[in-house]
Amino acid sequence: MLKQLVYLICGAFFLCGCANRAYPTDVKDEIGLAKSPRSEGHNSDLSNLLYLLLSAEIAGQREQYAVALDSYLKAAKISADAKVAERATQIALYAKNLEKAREAVALWIEREPNSASARKISALLYLKAGQLDQAVEQLKVLLTLNDVDIESTLIEVVKLLNVEVPKETAMQAMNQLIAEAPHNAEIHFAYALLAVDKGDYPLALNEVKRALELQPDWNKARILQAQVMSQLGDSRAARDAMQTALRRDPNNARLRLIYSQFLVKAGNYQQAEKELARILATEPDNQDARFGLAMAQMELNQEHKAKSTLMQLLRVPKWQMQAFFYLGLIEAKKNNLPSALRWFDKVSSGPIVFDAQVNAITALINLGRLSEARDRLRRVRKSFPNEALRLYLLETELLTKNKNYSEAFDLLNAALEEMPEQTELLYTRALVAEQLDRIDVMETDLSAILQKNPDDVNALNALGYTLADRNERLDDAQRYLDRAIELKPDDPAILDSYGWLQYRLGRYEQAEDYLRRAYQAVNDPEIAAHLGEVLWKMQKRQEAKRIWRDALRKDPQSEDMKKVKIRFKEAFQ
Repeated sequence: MLKQLVYLICGAFFLCGCANRAYPTDVKDEIGLAKSPRSEGHNSDLSNLLYLLLSAEIAGQREQYAVALDSYLKAAKISADAKVAERATQIALYAKNLEKAREAVALWIEREPNSASARKISALLYLKAGQLDQAVEQLKVLLTLNDVDIESTLIEVVKLLNVEVPKETAMQAMNQLIAEAPHNAEIHFAYALLAVDKGDYPLALNEVKRALELQPDWNKARILQAQVMSQLGDSRAARDAMQTALRRDPNNARLRLIYSQFLVKAGNYQQAEKELARILATEPDNQDARFGLAMAQMELNQEHKAKSTLMQLLRVPKWQMQAFFYLGLIEAKKNNLPSALRWFDKVSSGPIVFDAQVNAITALINLGRLSEARDRLRRVRKSFPNEALRLYLLETELLTKNKNYSEAFDLLNAALEEMPEQTELLYTRALVAEQLDRIDVMETDLSAILQKNPDDVNALNALGYTLADRNERLDDAQRYLDRAIELKPDDPAILDSYGWLQYRLGRYEQAEDYLRRAYQAVNDPEIAAHLGEVLWKMQKRQEAKRIWRDALRKDPQSEDMKKVKIRFKEAFQ
């Protein structure tokens, strides 16, 4: 088309210099006026056409699209050339002038009735206008055109419907099309695809089953059937569908690769490994299968094999960044942190850059390179502003683990200036404030959370426990923890808080009951410290000693148990 436009524009300049010169027949053929009689009227139409095309292109270059569209539409009415009408349609769509787009595409179809593109656009425009009958008529004609790949065409139509047309309109259009051709397997398949896109999986399953009834050997439909079954939670049926497809086409590597993905999703990593290895035995250059094999090997804890497989992908552009990342994970799992860091730092593009950066920061933290880790966190926050919350929380965790509570508090203050309503930041600052004995800030933050959501169980538990632990305002603590345990009666953390409150209230038997339930659920040193103290108070001292010693063996550095050792020295003599 561009060549033709350049040719036409050059013709216009030629016309300006030689107005009376006769034009060769091939030029007139090119612009669609060859069959007009040789006359002054004909020459006038030709001049007008060239002028309109030239002015349209100049207007387009100047981004005056309304002018360009008007000129092209006028030119399309004069010219018998379908490409002029096509160009007018394209400009109208770009300018989002649907009325003129419908006018232009009608001219295009008039000049080129067998144009699949024109029919598709016409159908879409009718759908946008809510004219279903006319849209379906265009689709029917489209499917009867010679040299049209019906399956590919319908898939393209479904993509347009999914993006451009409301769900109800799109579904009605496909219903009408099926009513017109109920025995067309491709239409049922296309309807199933549309139903998947719209989230209607039962309808999708029904339509793909109908497609397979009409065309049983259609593996693409069989794959879609398996995917829909999987979405509906019927993993066994999905697997059976894939196995049926493989029996029909055992040498189809793509089919086997998809089957291996089903196996991975179902947790059958050993069988997935076998399927992927089978693909590579016959197609050693199938790098998609090689990457899948590496993932299966990692799930099977075969890190040595996975590393060898990933190393083969380092020179494959599609998988190189993924290979860097997973090699880093393998080294991190083996606690080879310097090596893991080097691999993570090689990830420079693609969707896993952020994850690689976070893992690199985690490696730096575990290596004790805290200042460097914080510098990276600040840089990554600037590069990934949408992940700022996660990164602020990670840096806060780094600081609190090292007991830098003042710095953590300042960091959270800065984060809350950026995101003042962020519940996770308020909750985290409340916990840090408690460590700094800033109970006023802690209570303010937790109250702000409860004001937004009175049933935020974490805030209820934190506020209730803190008051109980400090033996202050126990009535308020009771109110908070009564609601928390009503919401989550079996949560170990809440059982612990509630039991500790009962201890503060002098209700030792109730305290013992709640704390035992918490300790049975989670063998945690903090719960052990509380339960042991209650038992000690109830003169069950041998059991208290045993629980405390077990807790110390589990975590010798537990702050709660350090406090117990100071307060109950005789228990550890």
